[in-house]
Amino acid sequence: MTKKEIRDLMIEKRKNQNSEEKMIRDQHIIDQIISYQKFIQAKTVALFYPMGKEINLLKLLKQDKIFLFPRVNGKNLDFYIYTKDMVFEKSRFGVLEPKADQVYTDKIDFMVVPALCISKACHRVGYGGGYYDRYIQNHKIDFTLGVIYDFQELNHFEISSFDQKLNHYIKGSL
Repeated sequence: MTKKEIRDLMIEKRKNQNSEEKMIRDQHIIDQIISYQKFIQAKTVALFYPMGKEINLLKLLKQDKIFLFPRVNGKNLDFYIYTKDMVFEKSRFGVLEPKADQVYTDKIDFMVVPALCISKACHRVGYGGGYYDRYIQNHKIDFTLGVIYDFQELNHFEISSFDQKLNHYIKGSL
């Protein structure tokens, strides 16, 4: 399967799960993250705002961490420190992004990376823009964790030279 075929298939599979199954899988992922040693030790944690039927990790904001959210600026992804009064606006991609001025430039301890699918070798298929791959390649991040639903794990798929491997991934199951 090509990456485009994988993307289309996984978006469709994600769309077809019912809301109760999604809630159970999301909570399973949150529970795993909260007990994950690298997360426990992290001071700064990069998350993403869920769009459509993406995994919703916003319950993690209750944890005592400095959370960061991404915004696309041109060809780059920048992260901004989350505040309780932060305003999020819809981007041209339909993603809610922080409306903030101060780009976070320090090291990120723990980055949760969205994916449409992840291989058992920790390679991911995203939406195809390469934003996370470029960010991971060009910034200091101690640990990258991919999150997927159980049906989004594949044994193998073709990767490109610019694809960045994750440190680990977890999956939400029923």
